[in-house]
Amino acid sequence: MDSFVGRSQDVFAMKERRHKRTMFIMITIACVIVAAGIFALLVNAFINIRYKGYESVSKIKLSESSSSKYVSYQNNILKYSRDGVSVTDDDGNELWNGSYNMTSPAIDIADKYVVIADIGGKEFIVYNGQDSGTAITTDYPIVQASIAENGVTAVLLEETASNDIDIYNPYDVSSDRLLAEIPTNVDEGYPVCIDISPDGANVAVSYVCVADADIQSRVAFYNFSDVGKNTNFLVGAKNYDNEMISEVRYLNDNDVCIFGDSGFSVWTNFKKPEMRFRKKYNEEIKSAFCSDKYVGMILEKGGKNISYNMKVYKTSGKKVLDIDFNDEYNDVQIIGNEIMMNSISQCTIYRINGVRRFSSIIDGRVLKFFQADGINRYYIVTDNFIEKIKLKRKK
Repeated sequence: MDSFVGRSQDVFAMKERRHKRTMFIMITIACVIVAAGIFALLVNAFINIRYKGYESVSKIKLSESSSSKYVSYQNNILKYSRDGVSVTDDDGNELWNGSYNMTSPAIDIADKYVVIADIGGKEFIVYNGQDSGTAITTDYPIVQASIAENGVTAVLLEETASNDIDIYNPYDVSSDRLLAEIPTNVDEGYPVCIDISPDGANVAVSYVCVADADIQSRVAFYNFSDVGKNTNFLVGAKNYDNEMISEVRYLNDNDVCIFGDSGFSVWTNFKKPEMRFRKKYNEEIKSAFCSDKYVGMILEKGGKNISYNMKVYKTSGKKVLDIDFNDEYNDVQIIGNEIMMNSISQCTIYRINGVRRFSSIIDGRVLKFFQADGINRYYIVTDNFIEKIKLKRKK
């Protein structure tokens, strides 16, 4: 039979081991928390560094005609014109290309998919970055084309008496590739803008209507799942009295933003669309921009000197940025947590937290400014060059 003295010693030793183990775990957790905090501070300090200069990483001389246009495509450079499209990296290496003959080409991009439509013509081409493209001929002239991240394309067509919205799958095995056709009539109004959701399941359309001699806008929501089959795909609509809706834009698969001349609204739940929130302004709206997470507005402030107010909201409606600035600009876009602006002579980057991360005068006439692959790397497109730059702090 064991003695009680021996048992008490074993219990004491067990308690000591347990105490040491508990202290070790607590110290380890504390060290991890401290290390994570220091790391977060370092990362925050790094991303909020203010840059006023840059150095050139690479430079490609442009020899094409002035009709060529340039956009960002998966951190590379996409060039398109009346006779073709091509994608190159920052060293000038061509990744893929396609040929066509269009009078007025317009582009839309979603992930790896690109649609180029001949506005006023009857052809559009969808590219996936792997083949020479899929060309589709329409029955009527094209007003606008919008592409989803799976290649499904919505095309607004202009008929003599009314307009059609046709939905195509360029990679469907059927000959015409037409998935759905939405006819419009005079009573519904004249469609002026469309957009398709990233998953290709929904389309939003802005109409201009005349009611009792007053011009108003109407936005209709279409769903191509089983939900919309019994109603000719129409699942909801909203009339905007005395307001012109200039743009509809899907932010993601769940939210669409409707931009008007007095503000914007975000809608959700595309099986039964409902407004999540709306923002209206008394000031004149100079620009609007959006991403999958944010919606931004730039308002022009009154006074002798030109100045602006920039507001940015999450898709929930929460305001995350409200700052004043006086930089002149021609273009603005938001990518990730960066708001990128450029005029013909200056490029500027604001962080979503309001930090003015970069601003510099640029040699040459700036046409485009967008992100490149790599930390602090960006592309500047001018009349003569495509230059990849690295942000640099001036000493």
